[in-house]
Amino acid sequence: MKQCQWCEEFFDMTDKPKGWMANHTRWCDKNPKKADYLSALKKRDSVKQMIDARKKSGVTNQFIKAKQNGIKLEHPLKGMSHPNPFKNHTEESKQKIKEAALKSNHRRLRKGMVNYNGILLDSSWELALAIRLDELKINWIRPNPIVWIDSNNIEHNYFPDFYLTDYNIFLDPKNPAAYQNQIEKIEILKKAFPNLRFIRSLKECEEFEIKNFI
Repeated sequence: MKQCQWCEEFFDMTDKPKGWMANHTRWCDKNPKKADYLSALKKRDSVKQMIDARKKSGVTNQFIKAKQNGIKLEHPLKGMSHPNPFKNHTEESKQKIKEAALKSNHRRLRKGMVNYNGILLDSSWELALAIRLDELKINWIRPNPIVWIDSNNIEHNYFPDFYLTDYNIFLDPKNPAAYQNQIEKIEILKKAFPNLRFIRSLKECEEFEIKNFI
């Protein structure tokens, strides 16, 4: 058991991921520095910081160095096909894998996930939206997957990022590139689930207003 220095609540850490207590302490409602952290988060542009740091350090990868020196460098994996994970599976085993996936409520763990008040979020966009929803005192959860059927009549699980319990609305932050890459799937989802709404910029996450989505 560990105790938060701000709210003085005790937490059982046996099933908590590493760093959970530090994250709770940082974002605890009674932490006097929470407002400063929120302000810093809203001002942060992680992509720009990364680019500026790279320019300052002068560190570049082999492809950038080659381009600067006028050398054409082929990627070693260019033209290679992805291995088919189902290559050695029978049709029966493929069906079993599909059924197991559809029954699972498990979200895929990703590198760079953020622990916010004990909830794992996938990106800085999701973190900004979660903070904004809490600021507006809008109740939300990480919902179970919804099942959708593609143009080939195949069932899939889709995991919306947020569900606003008081409004029956699913919210899904998605950057423009990802949105465009998944446009066919998204159009099917929007028709099947009219209460699924997509957010397409960090600013929209930070300045979310429920009136724009009802």
